[in-house]
Amino acid sequence: MFTEHNMVVKDPLKVDVRFASSYPNLYRSAMSSLGFHIIYDLLNHQQDVYCERVVYPYGRSLETGSPLKDFDVVSFSLQYEQDYPHVLKMLREGGLEVRKSDRDSDDPLIIAGGPCASSNPLPMSPFIDLVIIGEAEAILPEFLDIIRQVDNPREELESFIDLDGVFIPGMMPGSKLVKVEDMQDAWRPVKQVFSETDNKELVPAFGKSFLLEVSRGCARGCRFCMAGCLYRPRREVDIKTLIQTAEDGRKATGLNKIALIGAAVSDHSQFEFLCSELINMGFIVTTPSLRIESVNEDLLEILKSSGLKTITIAPESTWKLRSVANKPITDDQIKTAMDTAFKLNMNVKLYFLTGLPTETNEDLQEMMNMIRTLQFMAPHRDSLRISINPFIPKPNTPFQWADFDHGKIKNNVKFLKKNLKGRQFKVENPNKSLIQYILSVGDASLGDIIEESSHRKVPINDWEKLTPQWNLNSQLPWEVIDIGIKKKFFAEEYKKALSGDLTPWCETFGCYNCGSCKKNNKLN
Repeated sequence: MFTEHNMVVKDPLKVDVRFASSYPNLYRSAMSSLGFHIIYDLLNHQQDVYCERVVYPYGRSLETGSPLKDFDVVSFSLQYEQDYPHVLKMLREGGLEVRKSDRDSDDPLIIAGGPCASSNPLPMSPFIDLVIIGEAEAILPEFLDIIRQVDNPREELESFIDLDGVFIPGMMPGSKLVKVEDMQDAWRPVKQVFSETDNKELVPAFGKSFLLEVSRGCARGCRFCMAGCLYRPRREVDIKTLIQTAEDGRKATGLNKIALIGAAVSDHSQFEFLCSELINMGFIVTTPSLRIESVNEDLLEILKSSGLKTITIAPESTWKLRSVANKPITDDQIKTAMDTAFKLNMNVKLYFLTGLPTETNEDLQEMMNMIRTLQFMAPHRDSLRISINPFIPKPNTPFQWADFDHGKIKNNVKFLKKNLKGRQFKVENPNKSLIQYILSVGDASLGDIIEESSHRKVPINDWEKLTPQWNLNSQLPWEVIDIGIKKKFFAEEYKKALSGDLTPWCETFGCYNCGSCKKNNKLN
């Protein structure tokens, strides 16, 4: 059984623009993405536009079953680098050639957006005509105006050159990321699509929930976090708007469960009050993760009363390496947060990284000992889950120059698996992480291997040959994109990381002149 509610129905023959919003991952991931909902709702509010959804592994829309080749514009949301081969599979399934050079003038305009496309569009440039750089609401209305005016978008790409937030590979020297400056201008999809199904593989991450955007961006300054750099500064929605949107969403969907969405949800200045108010309104409240700094007994009691059973926090590593990563949380803070959760009979999920810059065998041993100590705190084996992932350097972060040592990572994973046991302990495959690294920091020359991997599994040795070597003097492929943060700031942060020096949170200490916002600079 599978039923969708709030699907938009229009007559494709009575609109001027048919737009396929495509998500190159499974349905449950697509429908957990607030960005996917925003694009669908925003575009379908245009009377002359029909936006339909296409999700991997299919090449036809959920709304009308139309193949991708029948649309005017086909858009892909690139949230994860490992989804790049999925884009090509969907194009083939939809009746299109994968390489833009092989497509005809009558074919749809193929575009891409999302964090991966905004940070480094080069790896997918052989397949994509045009890239949206930044947040949808800041670009799509003007983009649609141009689509309406031109006879053939694929043949008239130069029409988009002057549009902020657009990058045309091979035609433009670069582009600048654009974003919504004031969250009052952000699009809030109220009549969200949700499904009822007995197939667990189709259930979104938050179940039948209304997705409520609390904030965008994060300025904590974690040096490994691409999203935290791309979407600075942190911009929060005011409490009155949040409460009203929640109520409007309940009227439009009938849903009483709310998932709070944002890169730094618990940094909202009235987060505890928001949770309390929503619960008083009869909502069940959940949130994907919490900053350890925000975890206290009052907050957890509020969330528990709403039905939240598990909190997710990210210690990352030992104190020394947390300093390298600029995440200054102490071991005592981690233990206090866990102890508070366990006292309330809640479960805890922890995320760690291995392979951070400057990590030594001694650091790995210390992290292992720390994890064992945290495991002993758990009242029973199912109350604590631990996930360890290889650190992957990302473009447009202070760690963009760091290496990914595949051999060292494999040894680290082998060591951790040997010494840390348990059903609730998981370590990511180093080979998958290597592939993600290469796709993250590569350029257009990756087109061949991306295409090959869309047909068959490529041997890891073939991927390893493509491992780049960047240093502080390198001309980086993604420098064609200006995300608003100065390269000098990234370089200074990287040097501070190698020395283990911290950069305190700018929202409490003051501006560091990174370039992302218009506040007065405190430091030069």
